[in-house]
Amino acid sequence: MNRSRYVIRPLDKIDRAIIAALTENGRMTIRELAAKIGLSSPSIKERIHKMEDAGAIQGFTIVVDPTVFGLCVAAHIRMRAMPGEVKRVAQMLIDLPEVVEADRVTGEDCFMAKVIVSDVQELQSVVDQFLPFSSTDTAIVQSTTIVRRLPRL
Repeated sequence: MNRSRYVIRPLDKIDRAIIAALTENGRMTIRELAAKIGLSSPSIKERIHKMEDAGAIQGFTIVVDPTVFGLCVAAHIRMRAMPGEVKRVAQMLIDLPEVVEADRVTGEDCFMAKVIVSDVQELQSVVDQFLPFSSTDTAIVQSTTIVRRLPRL
């Protein structure tokens, strides 16, 4: 629904500042955001609605530390689906809750997936589910150098 009856336009410097501020603190109030950006609260709220309508802002979320829940092993799995099995492997990625991210990629592999599990045995169990339909190559994450961040806007 286009609440603002807004014609889509490129994001400007103010829109980028709003997105950057919300990325740092998604719980920031409209009033706090307006003070930080230097606009009125209604102007900020209208811009946020316009960006939502245009699809530039697709949701608001929280960041959770999986280790707090005992999920201490993260791994990237490259998969090369067997002939005729791409759709099945894609659906398996969608259906497995241990898979937190997955992309269809170019090159020799078909998919890159990130899984988060409690231990190496659980990782092996996840990987084993794909073996009848895909070859896999797994890399366990030792540490995260860059936490997911916005690209340069």
